[in-house]
Amino acid sequence: MWCTTPEISWHNRDPVLSIDIQTGVHETLENEVFWRLATGGADSHVLIWHLTTNESGAATVKCVADLERHHRAINVVRFSPSKDILASGDDESIIILWKQKEDCEFFVNPNETKDKEQWISYKVLKGHLEDVYDISWSPDSNMLVSGSVDNTAILWDVQQGRSVSILSDHKGFVQGVSWDPCNQYISTMSTDRICRLIDINTKKTVQKVYKAKIPTPADHPIKNKTVRLFYDDTFKSYFRRLTFSIDGLLLIVPSGIIEPSETTERISNTTLVFSRYNLKEPVMLLPSLDECTIAVRCCPIYFELQKDGPTPVIALPYRMIFAIATQRSVMIYDTQQISPIAVISNIHYTRLTDVGWSSDGRILIASSTDGYCSIIQFQKGELGDEYKKGNNTPINSKAIHNDSKQPMSGSSAKDVSEKSAPTIDIDNSAMDIEIVKSEEKEILTENPECVLNQDNKLLDNTIDQKNDLKNKEPEDTEDIKLVYNEESITESTKANIKHTPKKEKIPLIIPNRKPRRVQLITLSSPREFKKE
Repeated sequence: MWCTTPEISWHNRDPVLSIDIQTGVHETLENEVFWRLATGGADSHVLIWHLTTNESGAATVKCVADLERHHRAINVVRFSPSKDILASGDDESIIILWKQKEDCEFFVNPNETKDKEQWISYKVLKGHLEDVYDISWSPDSNMLVSGSVDNTAILWDVQQGRSVSILSDHKGFVQGVSWDPCNQYISTMSTDRICRLIDINTKKTVQKVYKAKIPTPADHPIKNKTVRLFYDDTFKSYFRRLTFSIDGLLLIVPSGIIEPSETTERISNTTLVFSRYNLKEPVMLLPSLDECTIAVRCCPIYFELQKDGPTPVIALPYRMIFAIATQRSVMIYDTQQISPIAVISNIHYTRLTDVGWSSDGRILIASSTDGYCSIIQFQKGELGDEYKKGNNTPINSKAIHNDSKQPMSGSSAKDVSEKSAPTIDIDNSAMDIEIVKSEEKEILTENPECVLNQDNKLLDNTIDQKNDLKNKEPEDTEDIKLVYNEESITESTKANIKHTPKKEKIPLIIPNRKPRRVQLITLSSPREFKKE
């Protein structure tokens, strides 16, 4: 593993607030292989970089484009999964979607040293009232969600360039948003100390968590006690960038805290890991001691389980690796153990703001408010062997999207779903409930495949309901028609209508007497008139 911090002025020595790496590698006209980066800074510029590395660990970055349409600090930059759109959000409540100019991917001119790549503003999304802090794309790149200081998260339709829904039930700044890889949920993290899980279709909060019982030793003072899980608005960062794992099974949330039961004890900072099926209690606590956690990003590669490693904490047939940015360190974890597999510390003078992975999982970049970015490189196989897809395939997002209650395919994945829960454990206290009356047609027109996948009792109950509906005696009913046409009213009905007589007009009485003149005396009138 190599860690280098290029001594270049990324954003004129202003804080670098966000960084992202585009999916896939690219080649220049000179057949030079590079990664494309995007950074957003407090200088209101979005910069596009080319990153090249060699086997000795040396990293070189070159600025190839400067996108200048923003007028305030840029808090977040994110490439779409489709690789063709870049989204950036700023302190002016604006989100700009950028596209690289077609047929001009590498505009090379020896006499022009400014921009080697041409990017254009594709869409401008306006809907927030305050600073935009975080952005997350949908897996199909057709939508995105943004979080803002105006206490809202907004779902955007990228093609139409307009908002689809405004999620306004937050009571504080929305500092982190994440889109489920299975395309079912959106998760948000706010300064109101609540992490929410929102259904994409209904736009309603399905689960939320702000306090829970955490796993502790038997002699711990907070054993079996319900404690708050997240920092309040005294959190020392603008961002709480949470993320789903790449298979969608886990939700990893920074800004966690374990408050002591007594004032003499120290506050413990932590990152919390939840199951998508149950947000009531965390499945893992990843302590970070004196440093609060700010951002989490998952490596996009599945890895084989370590044969000589500990028993997996989470029963999965593969390992997932994720990086956590604290105030001054980058901690790398996997799903096989609760202790970090690597810690990179003392690489920046001030706090970190964001982290990003390359699509091959061998490059990790961290940005900081000191105006620099650190590039961490891993050798091939250093993090482990890449997971070979066989019978035990990672979770299928399409299957979950079609039926969230259907167990995952594969024998080992099926065991995982049974251990965690076959269905989502909904927190009724947090859910917006709609009461819908089911009728006979809905019972009889259910999908037969869904009925067969469930227990036979459900099918028997459906048949019994059908028979009960048939055996019921029909009630005597009368059809009533409302007639609004006056011509269709019968004569008998007209006879019963009472007509009110017309009132006679009374003529106005005009008096013959002339009106009397009265002299008006005011406070400003002369005294002579007042004496008279």
